[in-house]
Amino acid sequence: MLRLCTIIGFMIACSYSLQAITYASARLQAIAASLNLSGIDTLREGVNTYYSYRAHPLSIRINKWNEIEHIGLKLFDEQRKQSAIVYDFIERFFLECDLKKGTEAMIRLDLNHVKYIAGNAETVFSLTGAEQFTLSRLDQKVYAAEWATEDHSILSFCFDMDYQLLSGCNLIELEQCYLPRLKRYRVDSQKDKSVNIKFPDSASFYIEKGNSFILDKIRNDCYYQKEGNEWHLIIDSKHPSHSIANIVQNSEEAGDYILDLTLDRYGYQSSKDTICLANWLEYCRSEGCHPYFGMKQKHGSNYEGTIFMVNETSGYLHMLSIVIPIDVLQNQKGTIEGRLFVYIPIHNVTEQFFNNTFYKQIENETTNSSAAVDDSMGDVCTAN
Repeated sequence: MLRLCTIIGFMIACSYSLQAITYASARLQAIAASLNLSGIDTLREGVNTYYSYRAHPLSIRINKWNEIEHIGLKLFDEQRKQSAIVYDFIERFFLECDLKKGTEAMIRLDLNHVKYIAGNAETVFSLTGAEQFTLSRLDQKVYAAEWATEDHSILSFCFDMDYQLLSGCNLIELEQCYLPRLKRYRVDSQKDKSVNIKFPDSASFYIEKGNSFILDKIRNDCYYQKEGNEWHLIIDSKHPSHSIANIVQNSEEAGDYILDLTLDRYGYQSSKDTICLANWLEYCRSEGCHPYFGMKQKHGSNYEGTIFMVNETSGYLHMLSIVIPIDVLQNQKGTIEGRLFVYIPIHNVTEQFFNNTFYKQIENETTNSSAAVDDSMGDVCTAN
């Protein structure tokens, strides 16, 4: 039996290693076709710098799903690139500019989103590596990038903080890929989820204050209650606003909730799937998103609210409207309904975006009280 298991394991490993290379986007597939690099379909997971273009090294990255997820001129070290997708965009953009030079496609290459201040696309090939690179956000809509020496700016340009531009995918492609990528994602069980909070000595209720998003009632505060000598996140139906806010910000508390998800897509299309809520929360975090929650209302036996997963560095958010039945909150497990819109540009989201939606706290439903904090919770302490 052991020999059979060993053989089966070896066959599975071989079949995975021989799995055909795919592409994370149609754009990357087109770039690869233009480069016509021999052996690109045999590359292994990780960053590959074996190829060059115009005597400049290329960076080709393969993810664990055997997809080519990046092709570009090698301009940055990998440690820097882990912090934001904009570095991938810059490397890919300058490669595309040269590949499509002198063609009609060059005119359509998002140049209406990019403005040169010093130098041009050709200048990148004269960089020596000794220049100082600076990336900055001018506001919530524009990035600025510059290579400079002590004397002057060599190459400087601005570009829109637009995720479709940065990712190289239009909205239709992003929406088509979203659920398959979410379904294949697995939470890293080794991730350290310890909470390092200095709780007050003389209180029984504690608010770990976060920030607001657009409206003051859309926040990422977390709520704790002291039981005996130990502090715990509040998860109970007597304090629904606090409990739901805690659940949607802490995946370890969301593990027993199933999300019956409808993804709204371009052209009045939609896709449906059922996933673990904790997986969605962690997938959003893996993208660099931070959660905010706003409670809308209690309608019948259901609580309704909205989760905003905001990615400030990439300029987008995911918006998930949820409906949680009271029995699910009481049992601390079960199925909740969710309607999701993905990759909404942050600069499109203003107070007018919410129309007449009123976000509020709904507390003490069992006693029909609308007080923000139950008197039975004792002294309250907050921290910024």
